[in-house]
Amino acid sequence: MRPGVVYTFLRYEIKRSIARRKIIALGFFTLLIGTAPYFLISYVGAGSRIMQVLAPYFGYLWVVGVFLPQSFFVPFTSILISGGAMSEEYEQGTAELLLSKPVTKAEYFAGKFLGGYALLVFLIILNMVLSVLSATVTFGQQLALETLPMVFLAQIFAVLVFFGIGFMFGELVRRSSLSYIISSALFFTTEIVGLALTIIYNLTGTDLYRQIQLYLPTSPGASLVLLLEKPHLPTTVSTLLNFASFGGAVETSIPFAVSLILLYFGAAFVIAFVFFERNDISRKIS
Repeated sequence: MRPGVVYTFLRYEIKRSIARRKIIALGFFTLLIGTAPYFLISYVGAGSRIMQVLAPYFGYLWVVGVFLPQSFFVPFTSILISGGAMSEEYEQGTAELLLSKPVTKAEYFAGKFLGGYALLVFLIILNMVLSVLSATVTFGQQLALETLPMVFLAQIFAVLVFFGIGFMFGELVRRSSLSYIISSALFFTTEIVGLALTIIYNLTGTDLYRQIQLYLPTSPGASLVLLLEKPHLPTTVSTLLNFASFGGAVETSIPFAVSLILLYFGAAFVIAFVFFERNDISRKIS
């Protein structure tokens, strides 16, 4: 592959998403998530019981804004970005035109993938910056911020699971609405199944249910960042971290979580590329 050609398609994918205002809408929601909760609690809860409860955690409230989207908003955003990266080109009839140029399928595929992924990384950075700034403005100096680079790297790695799944279905079905529906249904189903397994495990104590949950695609992505961050925070802050992550980590092993992420992402990426490489580029899909 020629890096220059891949970079050209990367820029094209970013510009295309901006032109369709998808990234602008997602950026707006990221702005709300990263700022609204802090200012709302600060304004409404002034002098109330909730402020007394939160007082011991004032220096660590940035974890709420950084970790809360990790369980729902970030995976769902990754699906919205990746699910249309390939499929929208087929629907508009531009895939055939782009691939009629002197480029290889691998260059086109890599550029489209990396362009969408770059947009997702930007939104994760934006959420982190907004969360830290909002927490600092409303609740004072924030602590343990030196761990943010590690958290950032873990988040952009963990999100590869559903980014890859969305990208795969976008190529397999070649219709954006259908790829969104299938990928989102898979995400919500695994979330619900994981919650049900957690409840059954807590009620019965049967380890089989927890073992099954370990292999769900939502499990390693949600767990990796928590496993890396918890040792760097005071024990009392773990409650806040568990709240922000809707219950805390499921995995107990960082290598196992990393391996599962690579397995799910690798499988989705290979399936998408093989399907793209071996099938004809159809004309505009109505």
